[in-house]
Amino acid sequence: MHAEGMQQALQQILTAEATCTQQLLACLDTERTALAQRDMDTVQQTTAEKLQLSQQLEALEQQRARVVAELGFGADTASLEKCFNSLHQAGLCKRLWRQILANLEACRDGNLTNGGILEASRQHVEQALSILRGQSGTTTLYSQAGGAATDLGRRELGKV
Repeated sequence: MHAEGMQQALQQILTAEATCTQQLLACLDTERTALAQRDMDTVQQTTAEKLQLSQQLEALEQQRARVVAELGFGADTASLEKCFNSLHQAGLCKRLWRQILANLEACRDGNLTNGGILEASRQHVEQALSILRGQSGTTTLYSQAGGAATDLGRRELGKV
């Protein structure tokens, strides 16, 4: 493939990566809403969609790396900049790359937020179960003697 064809292939891959990262970001937003509303069907759907988009993004990254290597550049950030600068449409490639990086950063942040929501929900469930089991719900308290005591404040709710 000649240089012009390689440039077009790279632009197509970068465009597809930008689109894919935008879709992943939208998926994370949908997941966040579903988590807040405790809509487990939607959470399950977004989990499958995130996996599919992640696999698609990985395949696109491999394609990009092959094209960049065929153009004679490495896959690191500095080499990509040099590659983009060597192309006729350098501005478009740079804009797409900046968009991809921004989307990925937003995806990372969104994923961390969703993980925090899941962790908070898990803790609430554990606290509720502890209360139902007759445990205080706290992990460790200290007794008057200064030793650790995990059952201070324990009360039974009832016996069957």
